[in-house]
Amino acid sequence: MMYSIERDTADTANSLPRSPNGRTLRALGNLALAAIAVPLAYSLAEPFRIVMRHYEVPMADLPAEADGLRIAHLSDLHCSAITPVSLVDRIVELTNEAAPDLVALTGDYVSRRNSYLPFTGARLWAKPVMHYAEQVAASLGRLRPPEGLVAVPGNHDHSKGRCDAIMGLLARAGIRPLVNANLRVRGLAVAGLDDLRAGRPKLDMALAGISKYEAQLVLSHNPRVLSLLADRNCLILAGHTHAGQVHLPLTSFRRIPHDMRGTALEGGWYSDDRARLFVSAGLGSVHFPMRFRCPPEIVILTLRSI
Repeated sequence: MMYSIERDTADTANSLPRSPNGRTLRALGNLALAAIAVPLAYSLAEPFRIVMRHYEVPMADLPAEADGLRIAHLSDLHCSAITPVSLVDRIVELTNEAAPDLVALTGDYVSRRNSYLPFTGARLWAKPVMHYAEQVAASLGRLRPPEGLVAVPGNHDHSKGRCDAIMGLLARAGIRPLVNANLRVRGLAVAGLDDLRAGRPKLDMALAGISKYEAQLVLSHNPRVLSLLADRNCLILAGHTHAGQVHLPLTSFRRIPHDMRGTALEGGWYSDDRARLFVSAGLGSVHFPMRFRCPPEIVILTLRSI
């Protein structure tokens, strides 16, 4: 082992004492460096610190057989050059351990190639988007909820006309695409909408045969559908915002999609008349491989009759 030894060759008789001001400046410099380095290191680790949140959701006119239905909400996986499939595999493992009855997937399974910010360098090593789509579909296909899996697309899934191909991969993995369509799970109406920003959501088609008075679950990648569904007895599950992804302390900075700016729908719970909305913080990272004070979340919602 080699050691580096620094020797002081100054003439001690003639050398000047160190300035206290110099020591202070060095200490302040070290503190400033730590103040940058520690949060930066944490922001690179936080994307892998998955949290699981549980909510009980009371609903009027809930079918008796749907009372106690447990739904796992997974959103914005963004499998890509900066969100590895190993993270998706871990999400699948944790979700299976939670043993939900139904899994609801609300879009952005991959990331557009041009979404990586230049400083990440990710565009240099990123593989084709459909490579990541195949990976995420195979991983999600290992989910085993007894009532199945339902999925809607997000805006990234629509990029370059890939939506049908991506939803087809999910279908072949045993996941039911709900693109402007609906089905029943234990008597509960479950509807899915195409993405509001990049797709063509058709409410009449998605909600066909569903009374606005009965309890219903609506999946939409984009949370801005809340105002369109305000007169319905519905629980809306959405994503898209990543709840800001990066929450800088002492500021209001959030990384919000441009179509969401000016709205209050950042993350968490909202309501409008009879409709209630939950906006997930998502599970993957977009633009850069960082989260700060906004960890990825698996959400388990248990429906309760009132």
